[in-house]
Amino acid sequence: MTGLIAAGALWAMHPAYLDAWLKRGAIEAILPEGLAKLASFAAPEAKANPDPIREGATVIVPIRGMIGPTGLGYPRTASDVLAERIRTFAADPKIGAIVLDVQSPGGYVFGTAEAGDAIYEARQSKPIAAVANTFAYSAAYWLAAQASQFFVTPSGDVGSVGVRSGHVDQSGFEEKIGMRTTLIASHPDKIAGHPFAALTDADREEIQASVDESNEAFVAAIARGRGMAAKDVPGVHGSGKTFSAQRALANGAVDGIATLRDVVAKMSSSRSRLALMRRQAAVAEAATAI
Repeated sequence: MTGLIAAGALWAMHPAYLDAWLKRGAIEAILPEGLAKLASFAAPEAKANPDPIREGATVIVPIRGMIGPTGLGYPRTASDVLAERIRTFAADPKIGAIVLDVQSPGGYVFGTAEAGDAIYEARQSKPIAAVANTFAYSAAYWLAAQASQFFVTPSGDVGSVGVRSGHVDQSGFEEKIGMRTTLIASHPDKIAGHPFAALTDADREEIQASVDESNEAFVAAIARGRGMAAKDVPGVHGSGKTFSAQRALANGAVDGIATLRDVVAKMSSSRSRLALMRRQAAVAEAATAI
């Protein structure tokens, strides 16, 4: 996927990471094929043999790097695969609790709502805790907010709630190199927002409408996950800013400051699970009353 194409997608991702990603895509797009493959090469992560699941086990599910559906770009966490794993663990009677180990700048809007739904649905049957270890931004924040409880490590950072898209006008570049692209389509809608001319007002409005629609879904998901009214989400969780662990806790955006190790130990306690299930039921009841 080139940087030009990716720029027009709907993103729920920290701006600095997204800019770096798009810049990398633009560079790869102009490299010869062999060098582009070399530039995008990433060594596969070593996978340890899975331990047998014991009765009442707490399972740790990593959410790492960019989030996106399988086949779209190079997501490190495939949202569709994540959703399926969550559903599988939720249905396994041997598993007592699930902990989401999150370190992600976010990613595509595509697939995030479905993965978030899987997390929220799973917490109806067993407790799920999310830990920003050490950061959970945008789409990752969307997912973490669907857990029964949301923690952040002492040195961690969370936030960047919101959706972004964009447009690249490369007509000036083409003019400088003596090139002009003419698009022929079955209907103007088929080439709306193309990069070979300045963005029209109508196309800008269309992109803005898509961004606003996706952001409404983002806010609604946080409201559902955290048991609050949608109108109160920006005041607590922000509308694009990021927050340190201490500020996030002070705002009420997270349930506590704790390391992954601490949370796993807490979730492994049967007494803790019972208290968490009671809190979960109270939050669900409060959400229905809103």
